[in-house]
Amino acid sequence: MSLELFTQTVGPAATKAYLLHETRAKALVIIDPSVGADQLFERARNLVSDGARFQAIWNTHGHFDHVYDNARWKAEFGAPIYAHAGDAYFLEHLREQSLWFGLSAPEEVPVDVELHEGAVLPIGDESALVWELPGHSPGSVAFGFSDFWITGDVLFQNGVGRFDLPGADQRTLARSIARLWTLPDATRILAGHGEPTTIEQEKRGNAVARALLEGF
Repeated sequence: MSLELFTQTVGPAATKAYLLHETRAKALVIIDPSVGADQLFERARNLVSDGARFQAIWNTHGHFDHVYDNARWKAEFGAPIYAHAGDAYFLEHLREQSLWFGLSAPEEVPVDVELHEGAVLPIGDESALVWELPGHSPGSVAFGFSDFWITGDVLFQNGVGRFDLPGADQRTLARSIARLWTLPDATRILAGHGEPTTIEQEKRGNAVARALLEGF
């Protein structure tokens, strides 16, 4: 692959933001621009100054800690925001979400492109496959590349996404995790929080996921 992947953990929920740089075509995408991912922001600025094209802002879901800086990145790079319509409510109420967690209210910006199951999103000469994986939120999605998936808050190392939040559903989350289990065992999972893992590691050692699947 010709993808460089840069990660920064930021904000009150220690959220992972991911900057992808496709080096052949010199294309950039930010996934989940969380609260003040300044290192990634400056890296993106430098890459654009060196000739890279900033293509898009992709959101795995609409919770505040994953989309807080959508407006900042869009204002700087003029890139469209991609998100699933199922999480429109959260994006439309980003200010309320942020204030509830003690943060200042960010600017709210509309979604430019709605994500759908099976969409293929280009980034330079590479691309990502979109899977709808609801349960943690109605509009949670994952972005699949050839050897890794960026999954937001569906599955973590030794854990799963919360299903006690507005719009969440335990049974639906179980189905989404079961779908992830169909990926090759060696597939790397880059989650919205915590350390990277693999499908094999979680099948073997994730007791929370196992209990959830056994419950349904």
